[in-house]
Amino acid sequence: MKRYQPNLIFITVIAFSTAILSVSNYTLETSLKHSLSARVKNHFYLEAVLVEKDRIFERVSFLSTLENMNVSSASVFYEPQDKELAGSAIRHIRKMQSYHNGWIDVHEALPVTLILYRNPLIFQQHLPHHSYENLQALYVPSQETIHLLVTNEMDENPDQFLELVGHEYTHHWMISYLLENKLDNRHLPRWFEEGIAEYAGKQSVREVPIFVPLNFIPFTRLHTVEDWAYENRRKSSHRPYRQSYYAIDQLVKDGNESKIKILLLNKQKNFYRLFEEVTDESLIEFEVRFLREEFMNLKR
Repeated sequence: MKRYQPNLIFITVIAFSTAILSVSNYTLETSLKHSLSARVKNHFYLEAVLVEKDRIFERVSFLSTLENMNVSSASVFYEPQDKELAGSAIRHIRKMQSYHNGWIDVHEALPVTLILYRNPLIFQQHLPHHSYENLQALYVPSQETIHLLVTNEMDENPDQFLELVGHEYTHHWMISYLLENKLDNRHLPRWFEEGIAEYAGKQSVREVPIFVPLNFIPFTRLHTVEDWAYENRRKSSHRPYRQSYYAIDQLVKDGNESKIKILLLNKQKNFYRLFEEVTDESLIEFEVRFLREEFMNLKR
C-alpha cells in the first residue's frame, strides 16, 4: 500500500486540478457576455489552481457584468457607459506600442488585459495587496492586467485617462520586453522604471509637468518598491513621479535616448556603475546638473 501511495497522491492532485479547470472553464464560457482569449483564460486558470481559489468565481462574477472589447494587442472590460473610453484605450495602446518601438526598441508586446472600474471599492477589491495611497491605476505583471479606476474628471478630460493608460501600458511593455530578453525588472531602480512610464504616458498626450527643484529627493532613496511607496505617501512634500519624469527627459535631451535600452537590458553590472559608464557622469553629477538646468529654465 505504501508503494502505491505516492501514485495515489499524484492522481488525486491531477484529478482535483482537472476538476478546478473544468469548473473554471464552464464558468468562463457560460457567465461572460463575450468569449475570452486563450491568454486571459490562462490567467484565470492559474489563479484558480495556485493562488486565489477563493476569489476566482468572485472575479468572474464581476467580469460577467461588463462588456468586453478584444483586439490582438489588448482585451478591455468595461461598463456599457464606458464603451467610448474602451475604444480610445485600445487605440492608445496601439499608439504606445508604436511609440516604444521607435524610442526604445522594436518589440511586439504580449497582449494586455485592461479592466475599467467605476466603483472605488470594487477596484480596490480586485487589486493585490499594496501600500500605495490614492491609487487610480495599477499594472499587475502576474496577471498581465491593468486595473484602472475611471473618475468623473476623466469624463471631462479624457487626456487624464489616456495618460494613465499610456503609463500603465508602458510598464506592461517593459516587462514583456525584458521577458523576451530573459530578464525581469528586479535589477531596475524604481525611479528609472517609473520615470520611463511617466515620461511615455505624458508624452503620449503632449503634457509637460511643472518641475519644482525644492521638492527633489536623491534617486538612491527611490530605489526599491518600498522606497517608492514611502516617498509617495499622501503627506509627503516630494514628487517622485515628477522628478523621475524629468530624469528621463534629461537623458533624452542629452542625446542618451539610446542608452535607456542599455540600462534596461543590464544583466550583470550594478545599475549605477553602468549608468556612469554610459552617460560619462555619476548619478550624483547627473542629479546636480539636471537640477541646475531645470532651475534655470524656471527663471526664464
